[in-house]
Amino acid sequence: MESLLEISSFKLWLFLLGILIARYVFVAGIPYLWLYAIKKKKFQKVKLQTEHPSKSQIFKEIKFSLFTMIIYSSGIWLFLYWLKHGYTKNYVEIHEFGTPYFIVSMFLMVIIHDAYSYWIHRFMHHKSIFKYVHLLHHKFSNPSPWCAFAFHPFESILTLGIIPVVMFLIPWHNLALIIFISGIILYDTFIHWGYNIKALKVFKWQNTPMDHDVHHRNSKYNFGLYFTFWDRLMGTYLSK
Repeated sequence: MESLLEISSFKLWLFLLGILIARYVFVAGIPYLWLYAIKKKKFQKVKLQTEHPSKSQIFKEIKFSLFTMIIYSSGIWLFLYWLKHGYTKNYVEIHEFGTPYFIVSMFLMVIIHDAYSYWIHRFMHHKSIFKYVHLLHHKFSNPSPWCAFAFHPFESILTLGIIPVVMFLIPWHNLALIIFISGIILYDTFIHWGYNIKALKVFKWQNTPMDHDVHHRNSKYNFGLYFTFWDRLMGTYLSK
């Protein structure tokens, strides 16, 4: 972490922005190319909505997602300040807490994020702010993989809030946080695929593209990110 802090914050921001964009293009681009182009006819029978997004929609999804990546990467200045002054629960060596905790910490991040995401999502659906913030994302009623991070800037800031929550709440190693952030990009993109590929559902309470497609078409239901636990508990779950 000391070597990280020695890099100029601007260079680090550029590097992080490049990594986030490259990872987003890779994670969203591959399923889009495979499902919406190369194997389009083969997978049409499991397309959740018959129509395919227009080129104009895809362009808008990518545009707003890139704005989100700029906002996400800009958080590095605040995060570095917290790290430099020892405000967070960061630890440097895995052996300080052991390998078992290193693994458990990533599961804790996912559980914390799932709760955070559900309630932030419900908050953004409140009638007093929905049309000003979250409506932008819901304009993509037939989402593609590129839609995953097509947010209003304020929504980008709210969703970024999970990082300081984790940084201040539990002891975390740099690598665990990197893996967790990669998982966010991967899973958020997955639920926006627009295809119901049943083999990718591994347990009952897993949130899937089908569950999230319901949310894009009926915004009163299915607010979860990774799981359907909170939706089932709060009575906001609706199967297709």
